[in-house]
Amino acid sequence: MGEIRDALMPHGPACPRCRGLDVVRYGKRGTVQRYKCKSCPCHFTDLTGSVLHRIRRRDRWLDFCLCMVEGLSVRETARALGICKNTALAWRHRIIAALASADSQTICEGIVEVAQWPLIRSFKGSRPPQEADMSEMDPIIRRNPTAYRRFFPKCRQAALVVAVDRSGTARAGVVRHEERLRDVLSRMMSATADPCAFKDYASLPARMDWPGRVNWIGRRKGRFNTSDRLDPGPLYHVRSARRVVYDFRCWLKPFRGVATKHLLRYFSWYVRTAAMAPTRAHAAAKLLFFEALAAYSLPRPG
Repeated sequence: MGEIRDALMPHGPACPRCRGLDVVRYGKRGTVQRYKCKSCPCHFTDLTGSVLHRIRRRDRWLDFCLCMVEGLSVRETARALGICKNTALAWRHRIIAALASADSQTICEGIVEVAQWPLIRSFKGSRPPQEADMSEMDPIIRRNPTAYRRFFPKCRQAALVVAVDRSGTARAGVVRHEERLRDVLSRMMSATADPCAFKDYASLPARMDWPGRVNWIGRRKGRFNTSDRLDPGPLYHVRSARRVVYDFRCWLKPFRGVATKHLLRYFSWYVRTAAMAPTRAHAAAKLLFFEALAAYSLPRPG
């Protein structure tokens, strides 16, 4: 608990409501120290605002992170830890939601590669809206969304956009059929970034409408044979971004479908898993645990 406290409060206990340091100890809740703020009527603990806030079986969390690093399924994790599968799923989403929240605070800088992956929106775990119903669609079309994409309802069509800069920072966003790509890109990279994207418009679900200059990679075709610079130089390519998209798609296959609203959470999980691949499993589990612990943010009590 002391190591967790030092990670969450490196400068000592502080009130999560008013950020004041005038706090006193106020008993214990189990093994967790409780505090009281003298400046405002707020009571909090060492774990307030962390991923372990109001969680039972906290002694299992490091082992749970080890299961996540090893890529175990929800049911395999539940059997290994002796917990319910619903608990294992809730813990997983607590961690990956924390990682996605931390990623939303970072942006890509400098030369940024942009790649897209066309996908059909999934409503796994919830009932789809009426306009997205596909019960009357031919089963062959439903099983081959890549080949028959044009036959799906417009509200079902989307794309995963991945941006990778030269420092290795990877960000992702989901753009729907009616949305503009630049609105998604503005949350992923800075306004002064130097983006590069593949030129083949036929392969892009969302047309690149970045207001600034774009370094196009590929050949001109048809009416797009304009004065765009085709060979901006060896520094500009989209190999890294396309590799991230491909590896992420392969990594997702064992999950047998992920709801689109949770796709960015799984992308944040994948980025950590790929970065920690050379690390030993137990050390990677500890890194994952403390990263999620520092990133998670709950509504402050009081």
